[in-house]
Amino acid sequence: MIWTPQRNIEQGQLVARMYERAGAVPCERQAVLIGGLPGADKLAVLAQAGVDPARYLTVSVDAVLREMAARGLIPHVQGLSPMEAADLAHAEAQFLVKRLALRAVADGRDLLFDISFAALHAVESWLDALKLAGYSTQGIVAEITIEESVRRSAAEHRRGHDEYRQGRGYSGRYIPPEAIRALAGAAESPETRATPARSAASHIEPADDPSDDIAGMLTSYRTGQLTLNDLACTFRARRWPPVPRACPPGLEAAASAIDDPEPYVPGSFDDIVRAYDLGHINDTDYEALARAAAR
Repeated sequence: MIWTPQRNIEQGQLVARMYERAGAVPCERQAVLIGGLPGADKLAVLAQAGVDPARYLTVSVDAVLREMAARGLIPHVQGLSPMEAADLAHAEAQFLVKRLALRAVADGRDLLFDISFAALHAVESWLDALKLAGYSTQGIVAEITIEESVRRSAAEHRRGHDEYRQGRGYSGRYIPPEAIRALAGAAESPETRATPARSAASHIEPADDPSDDIAGMLTSYRTGQLTLNDLACTFRARRWPPVPRACPPGLEAAASAIDDPEPYVPGSFDDIVRAYDLGHINDTDYEALARAAAR
């Protein structure tokens, strides 16, 4: 999906603000991926593993959704609090987790991915991207039973809703029990479930990185070798690789419980969005290039 220019501006402001808060996080190219069902005590598991979350920029769908709620970016639904309507913005939040992580990887910022390990294609795409960027990675699973996950998720929703009724926060996120059970039921399927034990080894080598082509064109534009019209003409003729959704085929029933980031596809429009977030292109550039690519 290529977002409209106005929505891109709003998303860019959100990403920039969340990234600014990580100014004290080291840039040592360390990444930790922790996954599990909703409600798992990930902080306790991280402490057992000797991982201090304060030393990482934590990227998670839940954190992005709360930031979207604070900025009024979740669609309003009569009778629902912002976080109760969060499922309407869930796919966009998965995209914004990708966007925030790509911004961090550009600086080598240490990253803590708080995810589900539900989507093999998404997790593998990030392991590939982290390897290409010179990161060392560690995978951790936070165990929890299915029914305990359902119970804790419901309790968190009620607690947040009570606070919201008292004028605090944006309520609790509602994750349907059937989505949690569908996610847990897919745990044994190697076609849909990712495992943190997978090696970070990748078939992608730097010389084969398709994002280099995009970076080269943008550099030519910034140095005056290409005009914006030249670049737009190239983008209209370009075959853009598709970016799949984070939810794997066959797991649609679990979609609202899957908190994996959207996959990163080198050479896709992801690289244009990353260039925008890095300040390499401006709003006018983005609008022209987005329209050209969409055609």
